[in-house]
Amino acid sequence: MNTNERDGKKCPEETSNILSNLFFWWMVPIFRKGAKSNLQITDLCDPPKSDESEGLGDRLEREWRKELKRSSDKSESKPSLFRALCRAFWVPFVLQGAIIFCKEMMACMMVPVLQGKVISYFDPGQKLMDRQQALIYAGLLVLLTLVNVLIDHNYYARTFELGMRFRVACSALIYRKVLRLNQSAFGRTAEGQITNLISNDLARFDIVLPFLNFIWIVPMQVLLLGYMMWQLVGEAVLVGIGVMIMQTMPIQGYLSHIAGILRAKIAVKTDERVQLMSELVSGIQVVKMYSWEKPFQTLVSKTRALEIKLIRYTSYLNGILMGITVFADRVTLFLTLVTFVLSGNTLNAKLTYTLATLFNLLQLACAFRFPIVLITIGETRVTLERITKFLLLDEVEPSKESEFSADNGRLTNEKYTINETRLQNGNRTEMESLLTNRMGYVESSGKLIIEKTKVGEQIERGVEIEMVNVFANWVHDQLPPTLHEVSLKIKRHSLSVLVGPVGSGKSSLLHLLLGELSVRAGGLSLFSGENSEKTKIGRRDIRISYASQNPWIFPATIRENIIFGQSYDKKRYQKVTEACALVRDFAQLPQGDLSQAGERGVCLSGGQKARVNLARALYREADLYLLDDPLSAVDSHVGNHLFKECIREFLKNKTRILVTHQLQYLRQADTVIVLNRGTVKCQGTYEELAQMNPDFLASKQLEESDEPRVKNTDEENMEDEEITSSVNDQATELSESKENLEDVDEEEVVTGRITSKVYKRYFLAGGNPCSLIFITATIIIAQVTANTSDYWLTYWTNQDSLRSAGNNTSCSNHTRHDDQETQWFDKYGLLRRNVAIYVYTAIIVTCVFFLLLRSIFCVRVCMNASCNLHNYMFENLLRAPMKFFNANPSGRILNRFSKDVGVMDEQIPRTLIDVVQTITLTMGIFAMVAVINPWTMIPVIISGVIFYVIRIYYLRTARDIKRLEGVVKSPVFTHIKSTLDGLTTIRSGGPMVGEMLRKEFDQLQNVHSGAWYLIIIASSAFGLVLDLVSSSYMAFVCFAFILIDNGNILGGSVGLAISQSLTLNGMVQWGIRRSTELVSQMVSVERLLQYTDIPKEGPFTTDKPPPTTWPSNGGLVFKGVSMKYAEDKPPVLRDLTVTIEPGWKIGIVGRTGAGKSSLVSALFRLNGDGLDGEILLDGINTKSIGLHELRPHISVIPQEPILFSASLRYNLDPFNEYSDDELWDSLREVELGDTVQSLDFKVAEGGSNFSVGQRQLICLARAIIRNKQLLILDEATANIDRSTDELIQNTIKRKFAHCTVLTIAHRLNTIMDSDRVLVMEEGCIVEFGPPHLLLKNQNGQFFQMLQQTGTATAAKLSQTAERSYFLNSKCKKVMER
Repeated sequence: MNTNERDGKKCPEETSNILSNLFFWWMVPIFRKGAKSNLQITDLCDPPKSDESEGLGDRLEREWRKELKRSSDKSESKPSLFRALCRAFWVPFVLQGAIIFCKEMMACMMVPVLQGKVISYFDPGQKLMDRQQALIYAGLLVLLTLVNVLIDHNYYARTFELGMRFRVACSALIYRKVLRLNQSAFGRTAEGQITNLISNDLARFDIVLPFLNFIWIVPMQVLLLGYMMWQLVGEAVLVGIGVMIMQTMPIQGYLSHIAGILRAKIAVKTDERVQLMSELVSGIQVVKMYSWEKPFQTLVSKTRALEIKLIRYTSYLNGILMGITVFADRVTLFLTLVTFVLSGNTLNAKLTYTLATLFNLLQLACAFRFPIVLITIGETRVTLERITKFLLLDEVEPSKESEFSADNGRLTNEKYTINETRLQNGNRTEMESLLTNRMGYVESSGKLIIEKTKVGEQIERGVEIEMVNVFANWVHDQLPPTLHEVSLKIKRHSLSVLVGPVGSGKSSLLHLLLGELSVRAGGLSLFSGENSEKTKIGRRDIRISYASQNPWIFPATIRENIIFGQSYDKKRYQKVTEACALVRDFAQLPQGDLSQAGERGVCLSGGQKARVNLARALYREADLYLLDDPLSAVDSHVGNHLFKECIREFLKNKTRILVTHQLQYLRQADTVIVLNRGTVKCQGTYEELAQMNPDFLASKQLEESDEPRVKNTDEENMEDEEITSSVNDQATELSESKENLEDVDEEEVVTGRITSKVYKRYFLAGGNPCSLIFITATIIIAQVTANTSDYWLTYWTNQDSLRSAGNNTSCSNHTRHDDQETQWFDKYGLLRRNVAIYVYTAIIVTCVFFLLLRSIFCVRVCMNASCNLHNYMFENLLRAPMKFFNANPSGRILNRFSKDVGVMDEQIPRTLIDVVQTITLTMGIFAMVAVINPWTMIPVIISGVIFYVIRIYYLRTARDIKRLEGVVKSPVFTHIKSTLDGLTTIRSGGPMVGEMLRKEFDQLQNVHSGAWYLIIIASSAFGLVLDLVSSSYMAFVCFAFILIDNGNILGGSVGLAISQSLTLNGMVQWGIRRSTELVSQMVSVERLLQYTDIPKEGPFTTDKPPPTTWPSNGGLVFKGVSMKYAEDKPPVLRDLTVTIEPGWKIGIVGRTGAGKSSLVSALFRLNGDGLDGEILLDGINTKSIGLHELRPHISVIPQEPILFSASLRYNLDPFNEYSDDELWDSLREVELGDTVQSLDFKVAEGGSNFSVGQRQLICLARAIIRNKQLLILDEATANIDRSTDELIQNTIKRKFAHCTVLTIAHRLNTIMDSDRVLVMEEGCIVEFGPPHLLLKNQNGQFFQMLQQTGTATAAKLSQTAERSYFLNSKCKKVMER
């Protein structure tokens, strides 16, 4: 939707040669630039063509459709997303599997063989191998190691890329499904669930693909390794392999199964939490005005507690599994060697360390790779099930689409299509599709062809609609149905107006015409032409333009919001913007109509959003226009202009259906349709309805619509004034002023290295300093015991080698002949075998204990940190001022609470344990090799310096790329949220609009994939270089021992050094890569910590709170009140001074942008520190008390009725302060007592299972329950019918008779009987007094506003004001007596 695209840069890999790709050399320029300066989004390159979202989505969608077809052919079979993925991507997966199979089964198996050859050179007394042969074997060992390194890193790079393809393809498929979801399915699917699917669930593909091939390689690898070990130790190997398999299959398999079950439960809880956060962000203003931070915090905290409890269990399981990988080879080697020795055999260095290396390979396969495969497969299976469940949700009724071809940028249609439309009694008719081309591209020839109409030709003769006994229902089998026995006829080129009370089915009727609501029974017919040339057509054969009841504004420029993907027709665009009174708004904006609207139109006032929403509908050239109450959000003057210029003039000769509560326009409609309780009560012209049912019209208090007294030129001037005023105050959503428009979409990107403060805050959130010191000591002890076990094995092997050599002169230097035996040593001074076994056993048991304890402690720290940091961030977010939410799109906030929290919860604990294990093991290996051969300290120091330099060099780039990846991910979530918010509007625009948004989503995914691909390749290149350095160290160790051998070096020592050096090849690069990944993942912690440091509003409480009965009277005084939304911006309220006596009913009026809602913001102190002057409520300065001491004591019915997906009880009384009887009484007061059967009735997301009017009545019920002395109505009746408006007004008069009431209204009839009217303009009070007295000033603004309602209406309202004035005067005199 936002077409401000980054200039694409071709991926350098696509133009590189094979060697450059093999060694990742093409990344060098990017590393070089990252080392010199911070990378920017413009430095990101596009992903390779094979990784682009559109192609991947198309491929997977084709295979998924095959699955759906197969499933429909076999009704008992369920479609499988797994099979679809396999068919779509099996070729690269199998190819990479074949490569890694050859490497694991051949190249890796040769390493221990060559290692044994080199070690045998050092056996005491051997004479079969000379130094030259040993050097040759060492050279082959080094060469084979380099080949393994090269294959490994290329394999993981390609499989991680393949995992990215899976994720991108599934994301594209999910988004395409979103565009097709019907409203019923959408009501059952929480927005948070979709966000969680894309942010967390699909991340499993990034992990599972690199290891998935090992599910079939490992069993064969185990067989081959078992054969090789059998050749060395015979039957003793069965003990070791048996223990290894027991660790892998029963224990790790069971734990992996448990982890999969927990993963499914975690996903559900995460869905709930993200959904709550989504609702909180959307309704944050209401939460603050009601002071509902604490109950919302409690609700989120409970959900979070359940989620983190499950994550904690999973993390402990993962920690235990990762601990097993460290000691698994040691335990199995210990058991095998003990069995071998107890069987009467003798150890030697070649046998011990060849076996050790083979067990190391077995451990890598069974204890590391196989458990990871099991865990990730279990988690991925849950992901696939969740995605499949979502993909099988109901869709809008499909229609066969035409085939389009591109011609010079214009889409044309050259083929005919057959469309099936369900008509009378379920019969189907076939006719040639009249589906038009992309909105207004193809011009009509003016000729209507009835027999065969080409797709793309406009239906010039209009559209006629007939309904006969139509039944439709949003919820299947719900009684009574949403619509029932609906029969009506709408003539072509006519203006039909739908009226009716709240919940009568007006919007549902429009959704029925849009195809969003299915016809369950009866007939819906569409016709084109007239009389004898009239022919039936399908819903999809016409172009429909729709303006939603709640204005939908997506994050793009205002122009893009209006043209909505169509070509820019300057002439039509100018006409539309003039008709919608937007020209002066554009003149006042910093970049005109190219200014950013912000998410949800945060940079526009309510009236501006409504007019932009209407302009979008008008700009689309259509055959049928459906306008769902577009006039309620604007004042009467602007409403008159829109009705005349837009609906009557601009759309004349078009079929129009207008839903409205502005009944003064009924006389000018061709047809009036009255709905009530889901059925048509009556239909006809205004005069016909007046004759048929005069009592009905009288009860509605219809306002006559006459031409305003002001001449057209004066009207235009007044309109100009209104428009100028509207841009001075972007206050309806309490948003930033217009100078801030271009900053809204820019996310803060921290540059440079992650400071130590981030790590300090993270670990201190996980535990106090004493516990961290204790954990550090445990980590050191665990590694010391592990190294001790390795060194003891070397000692024992050397002892056995010397014993087997006997009195050979070649080993006399290593024995003593004192002929004295002890319980520890024999007569040769060699350690007894039973003693060696006892000591070895004790060391292994201690090692296992501390290694497991280390993992458990690390997990505990991480879980505590996750829990505490989330709570800190969430608590701080609740205390953030409104300008923070206006400046940050919801996708940006939700990205932190979904993706970043997911990284902190699940990825960082695993990575941290990995880093601790590998770094401590690496340091232990270096230490042991240095003890054996002190000369190896030279390459250790050199390698250490190289590792450090390379890591620093890599981190500068990787850190920036990771940060940019987080930034470019946020627009994906924002795009999804905006799509969900405007789904009906999007689909009403036809398939081309959906195609435009799909392409935009694909483009956003490509930007993210470009960053992610660089992360993959940068990590692989980094690992390759590290392994090359490690291989050089291993080569030095091998050649050094051979070249400096003087006959005194024992084979056990050499075997330990070489086997440990071989381990370094994978371990060092893995550890350092994981450490860099940890740094990259700490970017998520850094981003979360940013939200713990945002400015706070407050204080919430003070030491001197007001009395609990305050305010007892409701007197309100404004003294010199001014307000700014930012220090460098002009004030939106200017020196307001007014006194409101207790019990007064105040009507606040003014044109759009006059500052009416800013007045409410000032009263609730929503703007933070931008408020000057004093506001006294019952004599207490509102600045002197806490926000939670102020806001709960003011009742409010907001402009936008916000409900949360919880019980109705929670929506009315989240603090549980009132009894059920009180809650039911409040519902009965607003005539909703029969609407629901229980207070535990589940409110759908956003209150979608209630109409807009019913939601507003629930907000009134909240106010009745609170029963405070001061009530604020912020344009609360703008979107409801007059009968509901009257119900609200009468209820307020009855329940709040002795309270002070401030009413911001567009309808003057709601405030004409007020005690005082306050007229605002440009943030100032221009008039204040009784309405009757204000009307005596014919030059006053209030008088002019009244005249714009029409002569008859103005006369009625003047009489109301006069009658109320004299009645109040009499009452006052009586009270004075």
